[in-house]
Amino acid sequence: MNLRQLEYFIVATQCKNMTEAATRLHMAQPPLSRAIKMLEDELGTPLFHRSNKGIQLTEAGQLLYHRATQLLRNVEDIQTDVREMSSELCGNIKIGACYSTLSIVTKKMEYFLQQHSTCTFSIVQGTIESLEADLHNGAVDFLFLRNCAVNSDKFTHITLPLDPLYFVIHQELDTDPDNETPDVMYLQGIPICTLDEHRFSGYGAQLLSECERYGFAPKIICTCYDNSVALALALNKVAATFLPASAVESNHYPDLHVKRIQGLDLSSYPTLIYNPKTYHTRSVQAFLDLFLDEN
Repeated sequence: MNLRQLEYFIVATQCKNMTEAATRLHMAQPPLSRAIKMLEDELGTPLFHRSNKGIQLTEAGQLLYHRATQLLRNVEDIQTDVREMSSELCGNIKIGACYSTLSIVTKKMEYFLQQHSTCTFSIVQGTIESLEADLHNGAVDFLFLRNCAVNSDKFTHITLPLDPLYFVIHQELDTDPDNETPDVMYLQGIPICTLDEHRFSGYGAQLLSECERYGFAPKIICTCYDNSVALALALNKVAATFLPASAVESNHYPDLHVKRIQGLDLSSYPTLIYNPKTYHTRSVQAFLDLFLDEN
């Protein structure tokens, strides 16, 4: 068993398809399949369940994936540490982030790269569950999420500065287009998408309560797990939504109107999550310190 075999195995696991994995590795599919089969023969156990729908890890494959991911990350960290002993910071910083936190992350990236131009970044997006798994197995150095926590006492959660929520609506749905600060009654009858309360508790209940105080129920036609979905619904004239100010202000959508609803003080809490007991290269620690120094 060698590092290249483990790299092939990890990529195949992530792609869940040998053909896609071969494309990502810039190689033909048959040699990749042979390399995985040789690894299985050496270990004496199947690593994948194979079907027409792709490949899924066996129990042994899950163990190997967890350990191999850590091993390859350790090798990369060793290479970075040795290089950084005789030069400036030059490591790769791996970040898991939900869509709505990217504007916060990229501002810090811009500043950091001005100071350390030889560093690089890898940004992973996905479901909250997949990002949590990446943090657990060391595939990312830290996560940036909103209004949610990773359920593990191994991790430290740092709440970043409060981010107010703006009401975002397509111009064709806007019943009062010239008013940037309408009151709560403006929301009556407008189709709205909110984030799921099971994972993002808080503002949905506050929205319901405030609308009820004005004598109506908001027209919530959809709930979702990610702000990117809510944004897509707004852009396609399906529903209006509430988005973080940092995400709205860093992008320009000419068909969308952005409003602050008077009497409805909604905010979200961007959160930095990391494992303080995990070894971090100097590059990773320096980027992390940009956020820690603010808190």
